[in-house]
Amino acid sequence: MLKRVALIAAAALAVGSGLFAQDLKVAVAQLSPAATEAYSKIIQAIADVEGRKISLQVLPFARAVYLIETKDADIESTLIQNPDKAKWAALKYDFSTADAIKIAFVLFTNKSKPISVADLKSGNAKGFKIETDATLLDYFPFALSASTNVEASLKKVDSGAIDGFLFSQGSADPVLKRLGAKNVQRQYYDTFTAAFLLQKGGRGGPLDAMISDGIAKLKANGKYQEIMGPYSAVASKYIDWQP
Repeated sequence: MLKRVALIAAAALAVGSGLFAQDLKVAVAQLSPAATEAYSKIIQAIADVEGRKISLQVLPFARAVYLIETKDADIESTLIQNPDKAKWAALKYDFSTADAIKIAFVLFTNKSKPISVADLKSGNAKGFKIETDATLLDYFPFALSASTNVEASLKKVDSGAIDGFLFSQGSADPVLKRLGAKNVQRQYYDTFTAAFLLQKGGRGGPLDAMISDGIAKLKANGKYQEIMGPYSAVASKYIDWQP
């Protein structure tokens, strides 16, 4: 009997070891070059320090999140946490326990059509048409429309085709500067916490623990600041400037 139990335990250990040896499928959202590079490097560094191998794909934002929802990816690096925690249960993915970075969000509007952030936060959108990425439509206390991409939305704001665009400073500002749009007004909206996405049920599990442990090690050896510091400088704290 003891021999049989030992054989079963050995088989289970072998299966577990085999699963651990498998490459982790990681999706990274295609944002600004600096954002995509930072998010790709940090998950690679976590995997390296934890002795894991990853297979990494850079994909459009919505597609990257979709792969987590359908369990075709193990980790998505990264997404801001929905500020309404009551909505977390209904999501088709989990947020990692460990935070990745703080992200400042900016409201971009046409200079001739000012919008009050205070009004928006109180749920008073006054019929304004404001866009954000499709993955974030449920994150705010007012109705938004899905953006096809950052450049298209900023061009629509500049021309007056839409009233506003709400997105992260670190990803939208480089596009705005490249476009040279002169009719766009920037204003601070809020700061959110970004985390890694895991498959539903993954929070508190082995991959969640791996991410937490990896981040702790990278912060201790200075690698975390080396990777995330440059991007954090332009993404985490609101920078007050105008086109």
